[in-house]
Amino acid sequence: MKTAFDAGVNFFDTAEAYAGGQSEVVMGECIRKYGWARNELVISTKINWGGAFASQGHAQNSVGLSRKHIVEGLNASLGRLGLDYVDLVYAHRPDRLTPMEEVVRAFNHVIDQGKAFYWGTSEWSAEEIADAWRVADRLGLIGPVVFLGPISINFRVKSDNFGTLDGATPIQPLGS
Repeated sequence: MKTAFDAGVNFFDTAEAYAGGQSEVVMGECIRKYGWARNELVISTKINWGGAFASQGHAQNSVGLSRKHIVEGLNASLGRLGLDYVDLVYAHRPDRLTPMEEVVRAFNHVIDQGKAFYWGTSEWSAEEIADAWRVADRLGLIGPVVFLGPISINFRVKSDNFGTLDGATPIQPLGS
């Protein structure tokens, strides 16, 4: 992270699922070790796969995009990071078992609580993103503002498929 930061990179991404949450711990340690000012960083994390933090056989509340898991999962991520907020929280894959209205309301709740500035999607289909925006518009809430997905020289997504998104974060940008 230090090499990247020294070279001008200020956007760092992690997830509750990466290395069972240890990537968030290490990222937080780096931020503190190097004394980086929080306002100089853009930090994102992803919520959906927190089952590693549940008692064996009791992961149902630690996975998915229910309001319960979005709120508790983000609180746990913030604790591991040692931060008060993230700039961006992603829905780490769609959760087709949770109603879209609950997902949209939950992400708006954590934004209203000051725990995130924006929310986005990770590997959602254009149809799922459009559905989230329809719900957000109907309720006067914030919809997802960024898409994270496999955008590369080998795989391109037409941006007009995603409606009112403000940006895209590529994964595997050099192809796979």
